[in-house]
Amino acid sequence: MTGVVERPGPDGDRPEPPGPAGAAASSGSGNAEEPGWRTRHLRPLLAVCGLVLVAAAVLGAVLGGAVAAAGAAAGVGIVVASYTVSTLVIAWADRVAPALVLPFGLAAYAAKFTLIGVVMAAVAAARWPGLPALGFGVLAGVVAWTATQIWWTTRTSRAPSG
Repeated sequence: MTGVVERPGPDGDRPEPPGPAGAAASSGSGNAEEPGWRTRHLRPLLAVCGLVLVAAAVLGAVLGGAVAAAGAAAGVGIVVASYTVSTLVIAWADRVAPALVLPFGLAAYAAKFTLIGVVMAAVAAARWPGLPALGFGVLAGVVAWTATQIWWTTRTSRAPSG
């Protein structure tokens, strides 16, 4: 005998892992005892992207003046806002019911890219001279966010402590 008591899980057929009653049902795929684990990666991501935003604005100013600086900064800002909203929506869905992660994640993705597409089309139609810098800012933001998330993920354990 192992001393482990298995309780029926929230779906009735799979055993719930040992621990506080209901912890597995509400914890999604992470560590329920650690508040904020679903969003703890945001701090380094936002810090790095903040530095990239400043660097993009400075580079834009040097290469193309104030309009290019605004465009480059806006591009990075669009990516950061978009990715942050997705992270928060997915974290909320995982906390409420892990089965909601896919539909809410896809809905957030579709909504934000539709909105970004409409805004970009309007900016392009207005023939704003900062559009190329905005495009480079978006690229810089995507690379910075993705590289930082890969770095963070490969160096962080999600194993329960203790």
